[in-house]
Amino acid sequence: MSESNNLPQAISHKKLSFLLSNAPKDKVRNFGESDHNDEEYLLLIDELNEWESATKLLLKKISSKDKNLLNDKSSESIMALGALEVHLNMALQAFNAFKKDNF
Repeated sequence: MSESNNLPQAISHKKLSFLLSNAPKDKVRNFGESDHNDEEYLLLIDELNEWESATKLLLKKISSKDKNLLNDKSSESIMALGALEVHLNMALQAFNAFKKDNF
């Protein structure tokens, strides 16, 4: 428990990038060496690919030039939608990092 008390409340992007670039690489098992059921893994990959397509489509709609849809929304609502857009983009980046090591 005392270890969690020593964690910083925030970390800068620069420091996080430094830590990531200097972190030792994980050992990656090949697909054939997996303990998991190959069918379950392929199903997960298919679902993630569907999620990726749906997310990209949603992001395209959110960032479209048709802002008339947001005319009657409060500034808090628009900011929340912007935060959602940022988090979806980060999730796509995380998925791309996963794909880079697994495909």
